[in-house]
Amino acid sequence: METLYPQSSFFYGVTLKRTLNYPYWLTVSGTSIMRELILEKLKTSGYLPPLPDVIIALQKLMNDPDCEVEDARRLIASDPVLSSRVITMANSALFGGGRDLAEDIEDAIVRLGLGAVLELCYTVELPCCIKVPQTMGQTRFWKHGLAVAILSRELATKVLTDKEELGSSYLAGLVHDIGLLVYDYLVPDQFSEFLKTTDFINSDQPLEILEKNFFGISHSELGAAYLKEWWPISPKVVEATAAHGRSGLEVDQTPDLTRLVSTANRIANVYDLSHPYETSHASIDENCLAALNMSKEELDELVDWAQVGLLAAESVL
Repeated sequence: METLYPQSSFFYGVTLKRTLNYPYWLTVSGTSIMRELILEKLKTSGYLPPLPDVIIALQKLMNDPDCEVEDARRLIASDPVLSSRVITMANSALFGGGRDLAEDIEDAIVRLGLGAVLELCYTVELPCCIKVPQTMGQTRFWKHGLAVAILSRELATKVLTDKEELGSSYLAGLVHDIGLLVYDYLVPDQFSEFLKTTDFINSDQPLEILEKNFFGISHSELGAAYLKEWWPISPKVVEATAAHGRSGLEVDQTPDLTRLVSTANRIANVYDLSHPYETSHASIDENCLAALNMSKEELDELVDWAQVGLLAAESVL
């Protein structure tokens, strides 16, 4: 079996080859060493996908008070494929498409605003730049991410007041599960073994506990470490990614992006807008609804809206 660092024997004097041999890494000491190896490789790997250049440039424009529509139009128009897909999405129900359809990128920016156009670019660019394991399914993985993105954005407009958190809510929802993909980049054999040997549906343990018992690190923590190391994005997104598996918003808590993304993820899982490897431990109780100042009927309507958005986005996922 290929090792992460051939001919190396650091970390408590245990060879990496031994560490990665099944079933040694499933011992307490084995998972602890596996965790250190994964985090070390995260920092040194040369093939983890960076954030696309067009996204980085658009984010800089968003933070530039002197930015004009023409600046953003020129940037997006430099990529004809991206331009076409952005216009298609701008005219979809997900982004309020109606009788006044956008004919070009400038129309889309004027009608939606640069913030929404940046969200469009996230939606069409990120699924193209990050590999999803075939067993997980490209479309299903990103549909779950998009569902959480839509829910996070809509909930954020109801309960958040911090401008940075509001602006980060969509991206935070979209990439919250990215750590699952990082496993496949860094330790593909072990991740494949995890998927094959774990009974997610019938397990009495949440997904993150199963991951920690196997890898020594959850996909939430790994995803946050990846985003912090490789992507120039808001720390708010990193924090939300790290904590999205925790309990959602409750009445006695101050709403913030971290709790909101966790709640959106919980809603997506309860309503079966999820990827194939989530365990069935999520629930939405009256406490959570009260914290969101929503009734069950209003939540159902919000989920229906998210499902409309998913249908609209199928052509680009």
